[in-house]
Amino acid sequence: MDFSNLQSRASSAYIPPHRTQLHPRMHSFSSFASPNPKPSQPRDRWWVLLAAVLIVPFLFYLFAIARGIHKSSKFDEWRPKGFGVIINAGSTGSTIHVFEFLNEGRIPFVGYDGKGSNSMKVRPGLSEFRDDPGRAGSSILSLVEFAKARVPKSEWKKTKVRLMGTGDLGRLDMDVRKAILESCRLVLRSSGFLFKDEWASVITGQEEGVYAWVAANYALGTLGGDPKETTGIIQLAEGSIQVTFSPRGSLPIQFSRVIELVGVTYNLYSESTFHFGQDEAWASVLGLHSSQDLGSFLSSSEGIMKNPCIPKGYSQKLNQAEINTSDGKQLASQLAGNFSACRSEALALLQKGKDECFHPPCKIVSSFLPKILGNTVPPDTFYYTSEVCKKQQNLEFLIYFVG
Repeated sequence: MDFSNLQSRASSAYIPPHRTQLHPRMHSFSSFASPNPKPSQPRDRWWVLLAAVLIVPFLFYLFAIARGIHKSSKFDEWRPKGFGVIINAGSTGSTIHVFEFLNEGRIPFVGYDGKGSNSMKVRPGLSEFRDDPGRAGSSILSLVEFAKARVPKSEWKKTKVRLMGTGDLGRLDMDVRKAILESCRLVLRSSGFLFKDEWASVITGQEEGVYAWVAANYALGTLGGDPKETTGIIQLAEGSIQVTFSPRGSLPIQFSRVIELVGVTYNLYSESTFHFGQDEAWASVLGLHSSQDLGSFLSSSEGIMKNPCIPKGYSQKLNQAEINTSDGKQLASQLAGNFSACRSEALALLQKGKDECFHPPCKIVSSFLPKILGNTVPPDTFYYTSEVCKKQQNLEFLIYFVG
């Protein structure tokens, strides 16, 4: 075969590849493929202009979405939304609580930054100023300073401060109680916080139980839901015991407390019984020691009173104001640390006065007590008792103890 007529192809000559030689994704570009394509400046300008027209609105869209996400509650929940200050004026002392609300929503989230305690207690209680009511306000000055150290100064004027008196304060003469509260109002008015005179008041035992119920269900995450899913509380306060829960069915008006939270209405049973709080019950036990019912615990010759309700190794002097004896002498409390004997004394305390009951069964709470459904939690003192007795924070110990 004669190859002389064949011309060699210069390297610059270009033969487009067949479509079968191209990757399928390159088919659309095969017509433009060239080893030395010549730029088409007008066409490139149009492409750049078109891209800019499309990209700029898209960037604005992305910016708007990012801004909306940044403002959403999910990203904003750890930013402080406000503060609240509560002073609980109890029988043995006054305690201040500083709360920081971290987000907005149906129920504000109360945070804790771990920088220090959010509460502080001072003694004595406001009721101890009954003989000099004007000095009552000075007893809470340190509490106000504590709150100022926890709340940023820029937030003072927007932060509400409330004082709620409980226990012995509510049993004082009306004029004395008003004078004590007014002394405290003078301090709170000049505190720099947001305050109104009606925000310093004495609350009833039933109201105390309702507040404890709200706090417990907030902590458990059931607040704002179905009333049947909420948890009841049994609270052992200083001077009284409160039982509060959401029952099924109607209630007598004297035991009913209706509250509305986040659009849900709760009809609560709330009962408060005085003389069975921690401090009052202890004083009653001391009184029973001097009675004839518990005379076996008293040795008049040595002036020694055995107390089985406190562990051994502790000695306590009791004066005439704490325990009344026939001859008025001072006694020493000898602590025996006997659980069985202590339980017997507690039962004697609970049995006391049953001869005056006209509506059996005679219990320490009202004869009207709806059936407790669901769970109950024992806050405060009952909680610690349950922990010590290894009862997993329930009421088994309490039920066993009161028989």
